[in-house]
Amino acid sequence: MIIPKNILLTISLTLLSFVCFPQENTITTSKYHLKISRDNLRLVEVSASLEVQEPYLEMRPWGFPTEIERGWAKFVYLKSITDNKGAPINFVWNNELKKWKLDVPRNSIINLKYEVELSHDNYNWDSGGGIDARPTVWKDNTLFWVSSALIIYSDRDAPLKAEITFDIPKEWKVSTAWVKLSNRRFESKNIDELINNLIMIGNHEERLIKHDNMSITIATPANFKHRIDLIQQSLEKVLPAYKNIFGELPTANYLVCASKNTIQDGEAYTNSFHQMFIDKDLEYNKIVWANTLAHEMFHYWNGTNFIFSEDYAGNYWFSEGFTNYYSSLSLVRTEIISKEEYLRFLAYQFSKLDFSQKYANEKTSLAEAGKSKINNWHFIYGGGTTIAFILDVEIRAITKGKKSLDDFMNVLYTKYGKLYKPISVEIQIEELNYLTNSNFKPFYNQYILGNTSALDAIDRACNKAGLAISHFQSEFYLTPKENKTNSIYQSIIAPIKSIDQ
Repeated sequence: MIIPKNILLTISLTLLSFVCFPQENTITTSKYHLKISRDNLRLVEVSASLEVQEPYLEMRPWGFPTEIERGWAKFVYLKSITDNKGAPINFVWNNELKKWKLDVPRNSIINLKYEVELSHDNYNWDSGGGIDARPTVWKDNTLFWVSSALIIYSDRDAPLKAEITFDIPKEWKVSTAWVKLSNRRFESKNIDELINNLIMIGNHEERLIKHDNMSITIATPANFKHRIDLIQQSLEKVLPAYKNIFGELPTANYLVCASKNTIQDGEAYTNSFHQMFIDKDLEYNKIVWANTLAHEMFHYWNGTNFIFSEDYAGNYWFSEGFTNYYSSLSLVRTEIISKEEYLRFLAYQFSKLDFSQKYANEKTSLAEAGKSKINNWHFIYGGGTTIAFILDVEIRAITKGKKSLDDFMNVLYTKYGKLYKPISVEIQIEELNYLTNSNFKPFYNQYILGNTSALDAIDRACNKAGLAISHFQSEFYLTPKENKTNSIYQSIIAPIKSIDQ
């Protein structure tokens, strides 16, 4: 699951240092000061300074249940706003705009003092992304925060750096995706990182792993620290698999928050994700939790930072479905799961798509299904995964094994993602056509933009791949054909060989 990139790209921010306010209106670095006392873990006192290009203040406009009318601002008490000379500034909440309206000229420098109450866990967060996206105080007094619940900002054109300082008990740790300047001081390089990441604070367990220039911090509450080795082992296998696809691991700081719960779920942010685990037989059900782990990690490339679309909802089948395809495929390529487990997973994705198409109240396309993601969950994930498999087979068949879906993803990353250029369906078709010297427009028109049943396409792809397929009433079963040891299927799941070798 992911947070919208197209919305993030429309927001920018600048803030001003507390210590020395420059006289000019343009600033390049910002500062936040967040204070938490052990006497009240549910209260954060915030001081901040910023330049308002327009006379408004706001918080990230999504990520909370629709029933909470003011969104993240509901949990905020804005105590005072002053100018850079200390004079008070009048402000009022505008319910229509969901912003604070300020009585100041444009391009004013202001100082804020506000409090944030952590009472988010009193609300049902299902329509806000699930409890994996909700600020929480865990039983061992570890704090889990989403930065969008803490940060008030002013909309602005240029994404500039921000400095965030924590005032917390000296024995506590702070785990975050922001660049660490000291134990209590961090830096975010742009608005995306500032308002769309996770923070864990307290006496939790922390583990740092590095691959090339990518640093990943794994943070777990005390009651789940015994699983940190297992999580680390899986990530250290998956990252080289992703490097093989995209050609590199970007220079980045990343945070993985892992917690124990009674449900399994995950949510990805700009440079972080949170995954909840059912702490039972994790050694034996990696197809469940390791797939979620690999899925959320793959979102770093697909759907969050690099490969994204301006038509966010219309691209869910790709951002979620192709991520689902590659998370499971990477697990079998790195031998985290068995080939038998992988085929069961793939067959289940076919089942989700077929069932959704056969028994939907209203026929819709994969592209249109994203407008109601919750209602079309199985259709989007199962359909997108199935489309990825079919395309992988077709690309390999057309090019006689010289190209694959890996090459297609690499092209999207290299030509568009690294330049932060959005992709579209038209771009996908154009790049697929160029990669294979063929025409994929009819395929897209039928199965992605149209609502043609994909059953025949699944059968054809499995036959080309060297898989025997059986299906009955949306139940699918896959078995490799014994005389197809060098089949397309076997080439798809072949163990990875490091590109560094």
